[in-house]
Amino acid sequence: MSRKYLPVPMPDKKITFKTGKNGTQYAYYTVRAYRNKNGKPTSDEVAIGKKDPITGQLIPNRRYFDIFHDASPVLESKVVADRVQSVGTTTALLELANKAGLVKILEERFPAKWNKLLACAFYMICEGNVMMYIEDWFDETRVDFTSRMNDAECSRLFASITYEERVAFFRSWVSYRGEREYIVYDVSSVSTYSGNIDIAEWGYNRDGEKLPQINLGMYYGATSHMPVYYNLYSGSIPDKTYLKFMMTSARDLGITDVCFVMDRGFVTKDNFQFVKEKGYTFVTAMPLHQPSARKLIDENGNEVRTSSNHIAQSNTFGLKLEASLYGMELHAHIYYDTAKQVADENDLFSRINKLREELKKMRKPKTVAKKYKTYFTVSTNEDGALSFEMKNDEVDALLKRTGFFILLSSKADLCSAEVLRIYREKDALEKNFDSFKNELDFRRMRTHYTRTMEGKMFVGFLALILRSYMQRIVKKDPLTKRLSIDKILIELRKIRSVTHSDLSKSLIPLTKQQRTILSVLDVPLQSLTDGQNGIL
Repeated sequence: MSRKYLPVPMPDKKITFKTGKNGTQYAYYTVRAYRNKNGKPTSDEVAIGKKDPITGQLIPNRRYFDIFHDASPVLESKVVADRVQSVGTTTALLELANKAGLVKILEERFPAKWNKLLACAFYMICEGNVMMYIEDWFDETRVDFTSRMNDAECSRLFASITYEERVAFFRSWVSYRGEREYIVYDVSSVSTYSGNIDIAEWGYNRDGEKLPQINLGMYYGATSHMPVYYNLYSGSIPDKTYLKFMMTSARDLGITDVCFVMDRGFVTKDNFQFVKEKGYTFVTAMPLHQPSARKLIDENGNEVRTSSNHIAQSNTFGLKLEASLYGMELHAHIYYDTAKQVADENDLFSRINKLREELKKMRKPKTVAKKYKTYFTVSTNEDGALSFEMKNDEVDALLKRTGFFILLSSKADLCSAEVLRIYREKDALEKNFDSFKNELDFRRMRTHYTRTMEGKMFVGFLALILRSYMQRIVKKDPLTKRLSIDKILIELRKIRSVTHSDLSKSLIPLTKQQRTILSVLDVPLQSLTDGQNGIL
């Protein structure tokens, strides 16, 4: 059982506060202030407890007394047997982990630590990946299937996960799923301050942060909406260069007979040839700035927007053509979207008007950049003043292409409507990356060493599987489809269990919405009081 100490006066120096997802304010004590290798002020902080919302005092944890040696710990006189703890989230997540097959695979691949891995994944779903909060989470949350943990234990756990163990897990996970579906491939990056992570390098940072980064390539199932596999690689390697390795790794893990759905950033002749050689098929967007894309639109645009090519499901028009592109025969699907046309046209003239205003303020022609000459003919008058005139023919050509986009496919049996549906599933699945980086707090790594970072990322992947599985269930049911996952988690967190003096357990009465959520997730009410053993 965990210990709870009586409140103490809040220290008046070196204290900062960080707010958890449930609104709790955690107090941090600065043990060292210094400048990093870039000369920027930074500090090392440790969590020493949480702020009492009523009195403003500190409810200390064990570390508080390690730092303030003159303070004497006083335990609450209230016996542990009358304890109230949140039980809804952990019980529901354990039920989901069992149904998704995750518990079975973790028990097989990590027999000595599967329960601790699962507890850390649950914590990340509830609180994010700042592990300093985990002791407080154990205080407030009933977790029956493992013992209490602190952030130091979490770091040791992360560092203990080997490459071989991760690969073995991925093989089992791919085999267990066994689904034949379109595979969406996407890439993101995670920033870090650490100089000890060897694959953290400078590259294109999608979050606009001026920090070294780690690139993260991930596969998702387009039908199941479930994460399948991920790999980490150096932040300086371009995404399109790493695609070949990711596909080779996928085949080694048993990901075969699939159609890959990719973004336009992976469109290269070498990548297409590689995919063809390996026997894969693909669907991808074609970069519209390429001359071959402009030619397809210019030559076939008038034919696209006809009644026979209208796609009712998406309210777009689509035309399928055979095309020789990137050294191979492909199927080009040209689309016209009225809503996109309006947006494209507005963007075009907003850009032109902005450049026009900038040109009006210029005096020296030699400062005129290429971006202006795309839309304007720029010259110098006899008096040396700058003059300019819009290139109407070029702008009209751009105007005719607004509203169009092109998808490429190597599968001959897909119609334009199906290709568009498949590709737009990818757009929906990109929200998973948003969840990983923002909801699970993996926008920036908070570890200092490669082994710890790799293990923590793996546990984050487990958390993403469970969050995605939960979202798949709640979005399919009309009773919960309008609820966000955060709202679901908040309601589950409010489900509390009381341990009585005879060690029996009972639930605080549930609301109608909480009962609905539990029903949709298929969580038996009895499991909330009987305890969590991880085995169905």
